[in-house]
Amino acid sequence: MSPQATPMIAEPIYSPATTIPTGESSDRPLRVVSSRPRPQCWDHGCEGREFSTFSNLLRHQREKSGVVAKAECPVCGAVFTRTTARNIHVAQGKCKGPGRESSAE
Repeated sequence: MSPQATPMIAEPIYSPATTIPTGESSDRPLRVVSSRPRPQCWDHGCEGREFSTFSNLLRHQREKSGVVAKAECPVCGAVFTRTTARNIHVAQGKCKGPGRESSAE
């Protein structure tokens, strides 16, 4: 005689440390996913400023340390840490350089 096998139903396993009650009449609690700590800068007076990505932190550190070459506006001489900011400055007519007239005509 063989014992009758009972089918097993797979249920998700929730650890009490990673769940919270939903407040509804649901049988399943919500799962809380812990995230990594955000990269922080403690140099040049930033006092732990947080960045969303490590690459953003590295760019910030390069800009603050003076390693990155500054981009200067050819018209007014304004200095930018990023060439894209300088290009937008010129393209959108925000430059108040000499010989530059108002865009309102």
